[in-house]
Amino acid sequence: MVIGMLRRVMCTPWRGNMPLVKLTEVCHNNTLTTQQDYTLQEVFVNPEHVVMIREEARMQKLNEQGALPNDLDRSHRFTKLTINRGHTGTEIVVVGAPSIIESTLNTKKGLIKG
Repeated sequence: MVIGMLRRVMCTPWRGNMPLVKLTEVCHNNTLTTQQDYTLQEVFVNPEHVVMIREEARMQKLNEQGALPNDLDRSHRFTKLTINRGHTGTEIVVVGAPSIIESTLNTKKGLIKG
């Protein structure tokens, strides 16, 4: 009975006041079943929790060298976001130049309302 209740809560859409922004995150692949070191996945970010935005030049160099997924254009730029988690922060790398990511976080275009 408890498991059913947990599933229901976990599947409930986020109902906060601030819309979430959909970005594409570059993730390090820790599985041994593929030869790709990095994968792309959608991530939804609350713009109110982003405390720092900076360019991630190392990821751009990896992309130019062909280490990232093949469907990425070699000219893509990348941004590291620091997201507030209370006493700590978490960092994620997303596809897009810092100026583009900043404008995406600060505009209503492309936002998903919870």
